[in-house]
Amino acid sequence: MRSSGGARSTSEPHTTSDPDTTSDLYGAAAEFYALLAAPTWARLGPLLHRALDGVEPGHGPLLDLGAGTGLSTEVAADAVLRAQVLAVEPSAGMRVALSTRLACRPALAGRVTVTVTAGTLRDARLPRRLCAAVALGVVGHRAPAERASLWRPLSEHLAPGAPAVVDVLDRTAPPTRAPLRPATRRVGDLDHESWSEGADDGWTLTYRVRDGETVVREHTVPLPWSGVGIATPAEEAAAAGLVCTPLAPDFAVLRTTPLTREDHS
Repeated sequence: MRSSGGARSTSEPHTTSDPDTTSDLYGAAAEFYALLAAPTWARLGPLLHRALDGVEPGHGPLLDLGAGTGLSTEVAADAVLRAQVLAVEPSAGMRVALSTRLACRPALAGRVTVTVTAGTLRDARLPRRLCAAVALGVVGHRAPAERASLWRPLSEHLAPGAPAVVDVLDRTAPPTRAPLRPATRRVGDLDHESWSEGADDGWTLTYRVRDGETVVREHTVPLPWSGVGIATPAEEAAAAGLVCTPLAPDFAVLRTTPLTREDHS
């Protein structure tokens, strides 16, 4: 989940109390995330489609680690049409949104298994082989030792040449300390906004619902996020036998075998 900070309304807000975000980091954001994620996924969607091009679903399920509200699940399932999808999401709030998305798409629901774990590969009951893996909005939340625990299971379970898709902080456009509003959307008579503000160890997302100039509701969600670039997971994953191919400054594919010249074309 990416974005950057927010100026306060000139009117006095009547706000709700924030849920406990220590055990459910994204819980407070779940209500707003998919509603305001269109700008982010206008970019991520085509990148994910490209990364999953040519995946063979017969090799096993597709793992979506940190599936969130199901935006990545939906894009991945549409990119690999016959794949079964294993969606791993630790946030209860996000799983509610994911289940609602699946309820609206019965054909997709028949292909997706939603698993509740602490969010690591070692917590999930993985099949012997995976045709692909997607871990978007995941790497930056983990300390070096936790990141290291991702690469070996991926290397062991991915089919030969199968992709693992990861993203990191885009160092060419990091969150700023100035308040920015990355997304806004009108629903009925109310305007929904996301704001973000950068910090040394991540950024703070603020979601506001406005009735004109009046702030009706507000949720603030601190998001710890490591500032590592693609080079760091590429080096860590190489120790587990995964080869990194960047597709953007903050987006890459890891594979168990090097790409051939035809794969690059």
